[in-house]
Amino acid sequence: MNKSKFTYHFQWIVGLLILWELIFWGVYSFIIGNIGDSSVSGDHVMYKTPQAFNLLIVFALITVVFLFKIWRHNQQVKDINERVLASYMQPVSSTQRFLRFFFLRNALVFLIIALAQPIYGKKKVSGTTESLELVVALDISNSMNTKDISKELSRLDISKRALVQLINNLHGEKIGIVLFANSAFVQLPLTRDYSAAKLFIQDIDSRMISSQGTNIAEALLVSKEMFSEEKTTKGIILVTDGENHEENPDEILREIKESKVQLSVLGIGTKKGGLIPKNPHRPELGYKTNAIGKTIVSKLNPRFINEIAAKGGGHANISSSEFPNLSGLLTQINQMKRTKIDNLEFDVKEEQYQLPLFIAIISWLLYILWSKQYVQLLGKLSRKQ
Repeated sequence: MNKSKFTYHFQWIVGLLILWELIFWGVYSFIIGNIGDSSVSGDHVMYKTPQAFNLLIVFALITVVFLFKIWRHNQQVKDINERVLASYMQPVSSTQRFLRFFFLRNALVFLIIALAQPIYGKKKVSGTTESLELVVALDISNSMNTKDISKELSRLDISKRALVQLINNLHGEKIGIVLFANSAFVQLPLTRDYSAAKLFIQDIDSRMISSQGTNIAEALLVSKEMFSEEKTTKGIILVTDGENHEENPDEILREIKESKVQLSVLGIGTKKGGLIPKNPHRPELGYKTNAIGKTIVSKLNPRFINEIAAKGGGHANISSSEFPNLSGLLTQINQMKRTKIDNLEFDVKEEQYQLPLFIAIISWLLYILWSKQYVQLLGKLSRKQ
């Protein structure tokens, strides 16, 4: 009996597999190389998850197992008696076995390519910006050295603690800091470096401005000029005890409202108030007095704080606690972020996984249909017809 019809043409199958791999990867490299010719299109093929190609090791192991099973089958056929062989084994087809693995191979390889998510070309998508530029204008006038909330901490100390807490709740927003008393200056330009911002806050001291007073109009003007030209939501947080000894801020508040800059005012202090130390670092020097020698009592001015917020189209928050509750302020910041500034169009890289995924699905279906059971079923159906 001729055993050849019971064995696979092992060398033929190995040769076809090697030939197909050479053809496939050669053609694939050629196509990818030409599509990605930057001298022609200015673009090239990239992969969003190139680590998916590591799965080709799994494919290589499957190939080794496939060839081993064919080799072992052939060895078993050699060792079996011809009569037993005719009784217990069926003739095999090298072509059918190769084609079935061929479809499985293509399904796996194209699936791996799809998982790598090739990216090529650009497409336009529309969206809205939700980024935020936030400027904190912090009052460092002498009245902020008053310890009316706590015997240990001044209004300025508590304000600095509140700003650190605020920064800890930011997620990608730019933040800048303006310090003001009778004048105002930029301490920290807009940045996303929150660690640097916290270091700057730690260094804040009322002695950083020698000209004392509380010029809120100047603080708001300097804060407004800090913003970039980018189409982003812009917000100012004014932190003060509400004492204003300089010009009326109505004009700048109107400009802020008209330019749609979001304004929040955080008032720090108590209505009862407290004495203003001459030198916060040397309490033995006593407290400030007026022209007639009477000790000055600095009190929180909630009415003025609410007026500022109303005229600027914003919101006011009052805190008389050592640990200010910033939930209301943080809610306002989140609402600022959700404000849609403009409909924008973006050029984004276009994912091209759809074609290899489609080929993988088709190859998988062919692999299933090419199995022995389905081939026999199709044969029976064709004979009935």
